[in-house]
Amino acid sequence: MMAARECSPPHAGRRIIGAAIALLALTVTACSEVEEPSSDDYAPATVATADPSSALTVKFTEEAARRVDLTMSTVTGREGALVVEYAALIYDKQGKTWVYTAPEPLTFLRAKVAVAEIDGNRVTLSDGPPPGTKVVTQGVTEVYGAELGMAGKH
Repeated sequence: MMAARECSPPHAGRRIIGAAIALLALTVTACSEVEEPSSDDYAPATVATADPSSALTVKFTEEAARRVDLTMSTVTGREGALVVEYAALIYDKQGKTWVYTAPEPLTFLRAKVAVAEIDGNRVTLSDGPPPGTKVVTQGVTEVYGAELGMAGKH
């Protein structure tokens, strides 16, 4: 009976080294495709205030609104029993509840609300913007981030 003998194919070491170099090349190529920051002064949102005592107004560009798929709904109900979608609520770091109203197209103003009840997607407010007011329901965190000066920072 003949003993089995191990043998490596010719040039096996070269193939392993070649594979390692190819893998390294792919890794370096993948890393080099990281997007560089834009050199222009494009700002997707601007934040302004009429005076230091007034609330901040966040204004989005049309492009920014499209990118975050900014969507709004309308406050319904009557005073003392106002209703908004749950998605419109935002909580600040103190746990206070707010919504973003849209007094003008692409312009948002944070408004304090008092939540009376949450029932699924429906939130009843004991205090908040009047019926008929448009509030942001999609893109709320992006508007909040812009207001806090966090736009474009990762």
